[in-house]
Order: sequence, then structure tokens, then C-alpha cells
Amino acid sequence: MDGANEMRQVFAGAGLSAPPVPPDLEPRVRRRGDWLYATRRIDPMAMYMFLDHVTEAMSRRVGDYMAVCHAGHGVNSYCVNYHLVWGPVAIFAQTGWGGVYMDRDRSAADVRDLLAQCGDVLAAAAAARPALERSGRRLVVAESRIRRSTYGWLDEDGRYTTVEDTREALSGAAALLRSGG
Repeated sequence: MDGANEMRQVFAGAGLSAPPVPPDLEPRVRRRGDWLYATRRIDPMAMYMFLDHVTEAMSRRVGDYMAVCHAGHGVNSYCVNYHLVWGPVAIFAQTGWGGVYMDRDRSAADVRDLLAQCGDVLAAAAAARPALERSGRRLVVAESRIRRSTYGWLDEDGRYTTVEDTREALSGAAALLRSGG
């Protein structure tokens, strides 16, 4: 079975929705470990810690990739972590799931909501991609439901301009893309 279909089955088997993957990246998705699916080698604990890969995407030294994992530490500090760097958009998202003391139904609903919002940003970015590519800017969205969240524009010269520091970075970014940014 290919990695993307296996990923979908694993997530569905846990009562979660499938992470969104752009069609051109889907054939590159591979199982890289337990609950780790990605188009590149990536450390799940670094994904859980969240900021290193945001910084990497802001350097523009990383090519397009998608990664999703379940990682954490201890008995309750676990998250589903999703990364997508796809041309003019970079999405980093995480929410708690799988901890011993977490409410199973509520955290599963939160994961489904988070991944659906990632899908909304991806769809809006796909529709706006030609204009975004012409602008030379990259929209960077970082929404962590356990850490700080923000979104903003990264210019070609590396200057980052925050649009908003908000707990609702994904929904704000999708609306921004749909409005023409």
C-alpha cells in the first residue's frame, strides 16, 4: 500500500480525518515511523516542539513537503502535528491528542477540526497560487493549540510581517487568502 493511503487508513482507524495533501505531493508520502508520514525525513519530536520547522520554512531553504505525526512525551503531552510547505504557503499546526488524561472524543474532534482548517487553507492557497507566486511572498501559518499561534507574510527578502497573533491562525489565514490577501 502506498504511504498516503496507509496514512488515511491509520487516521480513519483512530476516528480522525485524513491530513490534507496536495495532489503533486501525494505520491511522495511515505511511512517514516509509527504515526509518522512524510515526503521527507523529519524528526517527530522536532515537529512536536514546533518552532524549528517554522524557522526552516522562513529561511526558504526547504523545498515543498508534507509531514504529519503523533508525538510527545510523558503520559499526557502528545499532539498530532501537521506540516505543509507548498510553494507560497507554509502551514504548521498541532493539537493535543492521545494523552492519558485527555478526553478522547473531544481531542479527536479537535484534531478533525484542525486538519479540516488546514485543508481550507490549502484549498484557498491552491486557488490563489498564481497570484501568490507572482507576488514572491509566502504565507506562513503556525497554529498550535498548546503554544503561541500566528500568521503572516514572508517577503522575498526574508522580512516577515505578522498579520495577527491569534489562536485562530488557520481560519484567519484561509479568510485572508480568499479575500486576495
